[in-house]
Amino acid sequence: MRKWFASASAIFALALTVFVAAAAADEWPAKKPVDFTASVGSRLSGTTSSLGKTGVVVKVQSAAIAKDGTITVRATIVDSDGNPLDRLGVITPGPVSMSFIAAYIPFGQTQYASYTTTVAKATLNNNPSQTQAANDSGGTFTTNAVGDYTYTFKTKAPATFDPTVTHSIGISAQRDLSQYGTFDEWSETSNDVFTFVPNGSPVQVTRSVVTTNACNQCHNPLIGHGGSRLKVELCIMCHTPQTINPDTQLTQDMKVLIHKIHMGSSLPSVQAGTPYRIWHRGQWSDFSTVVFPQDARNCTTCHAKGATQADNWKANPSQAACGSRHDNVNFATGQNHSSANLPQLDDKLCTTCHSSTANLDFDASIPGAHVIPNKSSSLPGLVTNILRVDGATPGSSPTVTFSVADKSGAAFLKQLGAKISSLLRRPTLVRNRGTD
Repeated sequence: MRKWFASASAIFALALTVFVAAAAADEWPAKKPVDFTASVGSRLSGTTSSLGKTGVVVKVQSAAIAKDGTITVRATIVDSDGNPLDRLGVITPGPVSMSFIAAYIPFGQTQYASYTTTVAKATLNNNPSQTQAANDSGGTFTTNAVGDYTYTFKTKAPATFDPTVTHSIGISAQRDLSQYGTFDEWSETSNDVFTFVPNGSPVQVTRSVVTTNACNQCHNPLIGHGGSRLKVELCIMCHTPQTINPDTQLTQDMKVLIHKIHMGSSLPSVQAGTPYRIWHRGQWSDFSTVVFPQDARNCTTCHAKGATQADNWKANPSQAACGSRHDNVNFATGQNHSSANLPQLDDKLCTTCHSSTANLDFDASIPGAHVIPNKSSSLPGLVTNILRVDGATPGSSPTVTFSVADKSGAAFLKQLGAKISSLLRRPTLVRNRGTD
């Protein structure tokens, strides 16, 4: 009898291990969601000290583009209690540096093009220089009051700029309190993006494919470029198709860059021996060892509700977006593009085969092609879901609450328990297993 119980216990333990492993593969237990928006009173907007609140919150109040192309923006900076901050750090502790970018979405297009640019030169080789989206440089400030400033860009919009399309001003503000102590970098940084139409019309077109809140499910919080970037809504104003890394000739377009970074070690090109890395500011940023903490076919982990174009991943396929992950596909020749190796010269016919609606699991539709086998209704097996994670703090032992069911939705552990009980009531089984 003891031998039988030992066998049953081992089976149960093995099954439980499989359940947990399957759950971890498909549903990474993300950190508890936190609101990282720069709002007064946010616990991440600074800590109370002898200086008062150490945070900074920047907010664009208005923006305009004159007929001659002059771009102006009025912005306020306050600490996390709402007290105005002196930009120069004379009246209030800590100077606040502010950087600005101006961009627009051309008529009929969906991504930004930046007015403010810089010319980046290759440093590793003789590759041609590249004109990239960048912050404005050399503009002037006018003080309206302490904490209230107007910035006039040095860059002008061209005489032919379109005043009827969506324009955006992005700001990053960083408060330097290094002489007073060490503070969390996100508490000393604030981003804001202001969207408008220069002729006063309402904004009709926006760019919102992934939200910062979606990023913060894992990054907790998202921090880029030395801590000056906390919002993906600002990132997409620079990371546009016009931005190419001169040393590697690789695009820095957001939809390509982010897919490649998160695929990392799973990229076909990396597995074939070519690292995915970017030369930036005198050093390599190598993403070849990155492992996405769940099945990469969970597209809606990042393309989540809250983004206006959250369904772009399945509704608007493109060579750039799809080819960034499936980078062994040669669309020009058709190599590795379906079993028929079909050439695809542009994006116009993508949805002919790759529709946004799945008829069957694993069909050619985008949702169908991204079905995770463990979640397929057409395959036998189990469905695991992480329901809650408690105690996920430093020094604590996290507790994971999860469910395990078969494809019909019936709870599997209850079935297993019933089967064990049934076996225990069968004396022939007990005799066959031995009575010791």
